[in-house]
Amino acid sequence: MTIDATTRQEPKAVLQDLEVHDGWTRHFRGSENQPFYNLAFDFIARRFGEPGAEQVVDAGCGSGTKSLHLAHRGYCVLGLDLSHSILEQARVAAGAAGVSDKIEFRQADLTRIDLPTGSVTRAMCWGVLMHVPGIESAVAELARIVRPGGVLIISEGNKRSLQASFLRGLKRLLGRERAEVLHTPAGIEFWEQTSTGRFMTRQADIPWLIREFERHGLKLQERRAGQFTEMFILLPWKPLRTVVHFFNNVWFRAVRFAGPAFGNLLVFQRPTG
Repeated sequence: MTIDATTRQEPKAVLQDLEVHDGWTRHFRGSENQPFYNLAFDFIARRFGEPGAEQVVDAGCGSGTKSLHLAHRGYCVLGLDLSHSILEQARVAAGAAGVSDKIEFRQADLTRIDLPTGSVTRAMCWGVLMHVPGIESAVAELARIVRPGGVLIISEGNKRSLQASFLRGLKRLLGRERAEVLHTPAGIEFWEQTSTGRFMTRQADIPWLIREFERHGLKLQERRAGQFTEMFILLPWKPLRTVVHFFNNVWFRAVRFAGPAFGNLLVFQRPTG
């Protein structure tokens, strides 16, 4: 398979399909994962500070789960996503949760964000850049909209994590890698064929990602672990999943070291003056 300019547009079509979003909801947003998200969004709220009247931008909001976490903590939210259909689901979810008055949802391409330069005080992009082939443009746009003193929080998968290294090695050993694998400065891209088109997931080179944001004027304030591993999605037995979730939550609360963890949280700020 050749990853040419046309192929690199295909993930946008896949993201319009609700099937991929349903898979993420099934694997990551069930009740077993909620204790971690509560911990993570308490952390995010501490970094954002008191809610106030200004909107927090949830860039790549998907079905709105993370926007709801912010709204339940008192923030007004502007959720941006490429997919019209998933935004409709997000609006329904916000209504069902009783926070429609606190969340605005708007269609947007993260490589061309229709917001003024320096207009955003607080923004978040959780697990989205990993599916954007033009990551350089998305980084530039996310950095562009953050005003001096503003905070941007990114969550991405770490290619150097124990989980990523172990699974890559295991697939090579067993000959089970179904995706086309590309090594790029931004990280390792895995291109897979879906019913809608070819879809890409990237394990990020975290130092590269930090340098790219800093090249656009943001400064890293903190790098810490998110979820240590997402191996729970491979485990059919609930008691084993419970052990993995417990370990993830302990690592997040007490250890925090990002290097061996798959999930990495990066807190950036644009300097003032």
